[in-house]
Amino acid sequence: MDAQQIAKILIRERASVHGFIWGILRDHHWAEDVFQEVTALAIDKAAEINDEAHLLSWSRTAARLKSMEMLRKKKKARLLDEDVLEDLEATWQNGDQRNSSDELDYLQECLKTLTPRARRVLELKFAEGGTGSQVADALSIKVHSVYVALGRIYAALEECIRSRREGAVRD
Repeated sequence: MDAQQIAKILIRERASVHGFIWGILRDHHWAEDVFQEVTALAIDKAAEINDEAHLLSWSRTAARLKSMEMLRKKKKARLLDEDVLEDLEATWQNGDQRNSSDELDYLQECLKTLTPRARRVLELKFAEGGTGSQVADALSIKVHSVYVALGRIYAALEECIRSRREGAVRD
């Protein structure tokens, strides 16, 4: 693969790779640093990368290793055991079998089915980067209620996306 193809694929898959890294580091700034480092490494190794599937698998492995290196440098405790990280990587790899643009379309469609209040919870939490306490304050509810709402929202979105995915398979 050439550097331009690699950059294009990693930009398209940024949310997935960055999310994987964030899941390990739990820090957006560190995750961004690791994502940029992995992207630069992938471009440097362009001649060794065969195709998109190889790139995505390689980038997750590199992201896991670079994330662990970051935690060691920052002297932060690892939040996830190595076995869990390997399982997570395998799960992510299975997700690569799906068309990410279809998945985003499903998510956008499913977000529209949520109540305005549920969409506001998501907006406060993710678009504005609020903590559970900040979301609770903005909505005048208890912190526990925020997490209960998020759990229900995730479950509803998961079910909606699954049903749309299954509907697409039947078509």
